[in-house]
Amino acid sequence: MNISHIHKEKYGALLFLTFSMAYGALALNIELPFFMEEDPFTSRTMPEALAILGVIASLLMILLPTAGKQEKDRLSNAFRGLNWKDVILLLGLMVFYGLTIKTIGFIISTILFLAAGFWVLGERRIKVILLGSIPLVVIFWYVLSQLLGIYIDPGFMFYS
Repeated sequence: MNISHIHKEKYGALLFLTFSMAYGALALNIELPFFMEEDPFTSRTMPEALAILGVIASLLMILLPTAGKQEKDRLSNAFRGLNWKDVILLLGLMVFYGLTIKTIGFIISTILFLAAGFWVLGERRIKVILLGSIPLVVIFWYVLSQLLGIYIDPGFMFYS
C-alpha cells in the first residue's frame, strides 16, 4: 500500500493516533504524591482516559471505511484549503495559556484562553463569549477543587 494514496481522513487519524499514544506515554510519567497513589481519581486519571479514548477513536477512523467519496487523495492535498491562520493563532493562545497559568492562576488564564479561542473561531457576540467561558471555568474549578479535593494553584500573582 502506497501511503501517498490513502484517503485524507486517514491522515488525520494517523496523526491523532500518534499524538494520543505520545500523550498516554507522557501521562504515565506524571508523578503522584505518596498520599495520592491509592486514590481512585488522581492527576493521571483524566490524561490516561483521554489518551485511551484518543487511541480508540483514531483506530476506528483508520479501520472503518471512509464515508462519502472513496477517491484517494495525495498527502499534499490532505492539508490544502485549511485555515492556517486560525491554527497558528490557536497554537499561540495555547502557548500563552501555558506561560500565564502559573502567574495569573487557573481561573483567569483559562477564561482568557477560552474567550480568545472563541473569538479566533469566529464568535463575535461578547455576551456569548463571556457566558460560554466564565461559568464553564468557575464550575470546572469548583468541581475539581471543592468536590474532588484537587489542589489548583491560584498563581504567583495572588501570593503576597
